Amino acid sequence: MPYKTPFRTPHTTGEQADRRARALTGALAIAALVAALVALWQTQSTPLGGRSYCWGAWPEDEAPFRRGDHDRTADESAPAPGRPTGHCSLRWRGGHGLGAYEQQVDLRLGTGPRQEGDRRSWLGELFGDGDTPLPDGLPGFTAASGTGALVLPESCDVDGRPSVVTLKSIAALSPATTGELLVRAANKATKATSCTTLPPIRLHHDPSAPPPSDTERDRCGIPGLAQGLNQSRNQGGSQGRRTSPAPATGPAPATSTATSPATSSDFHSCAIAGAQGWAARFLTTGRPRLVALFDGLTGDRPPAPGWRAQGSIDAAGALVRADCDGRPTVFTMRSGPGRTHTRLDDPREAFPRYVDAVAAQMGCAPLRAG
Repeated sequence: MPYKTPFRTPHTTGEQADRRARALTGALAIAALVAALVALWQTQSTPLGGRSYCWGAWPEDEAPFRRGDHDRTADESAPAPGRPTGHCSLRWRGGHGLGAYEQQVDLRLGTGPRQEGDRRSWLGELFGDGDTPLPDGLPGFTAASGTGALVLPESCDVDGRPSVVTLKSIAALSPATTGELLVRAANKATKATSCTTLPPIRLHHDPSAPPPSDTERDRCGIPGLAQGLNQSRNQGGSQGRRTSPAPATGPAPATSTATSPATSSDFHSCAIAGAQGWAARFLTTGRPRLVALFDGLTGDRPPAPGWRAQGSIDAAGALVRADCDGRPTVFTMRSGPGRTHTRLDDPREAFPRYVDAVAAQMGCAPLRAG
């Protein structure tokens, strides 16, 4: 008897439909799970590790937070491949009663303005708080006010301009904490944008490092600028202040002080202050990625005859770039709101003396004649 194909009953067809329905339901469930995991990642949360903030750089149980912090909110846009910019504004509260406080930290990734005038202003603000260099020659700095910056590797440049992670806090953070926050954010940024194959940045603190010597602390004094400025005693370590006599001529502030500098073999920062705020800020750096921030701003002509450098000096400030023992080095000065209008903070008087003193300390050959 010939073989007959079994009759496909409605029951058999229904089983197949059920299997298809179950497969579709499973696929939809998997898709929903993937979407949930993506959303979880985008909000910087993990089921096991708790929430992280600002591109996932700062876990909720680590700095800058303290135990008992609450009401944390973050407004952020994370960097990504093809999007080498980002920002994060993080706010929270803590403490109780008289110990209650509010904190806000603003984090940014970007290259700064392209136009020369805007870029000068941006750099002036970036280096504006009496900066302390990061250790190990890292291309960055912090300040006791809770600000800082870290420049990313050259492969992360955008249109020829270095990418910079910047941080500002409304309440003071220690330089060590600010440095750690910058490094974590910078590593997240480079990973998210895939702009470098270099290992993650590491920040090393050496608690056994000796404190600055009195000679190092007195380097803010500029020889011949104000009588007694070099000889006055430091009162407060690397961020202390020294009282010095007011200049003998011209309108004088009630007090004239100099903030002791943050200094290393390739970074020097210092400020002179008057009665109404800082009068002048000085900065020198030979760290290549920091020097690159000033590319295109110094021109190719000396600031005055006899200078072995390129740049400009005028009544408002000074910026020059020079070769120091084969290393490009930038020297800057800005006048501020506490300006005394004396040679103490006149760039045409103070800046050449500052360059002479700091170049000698850095082992750089004289940059000007006489």
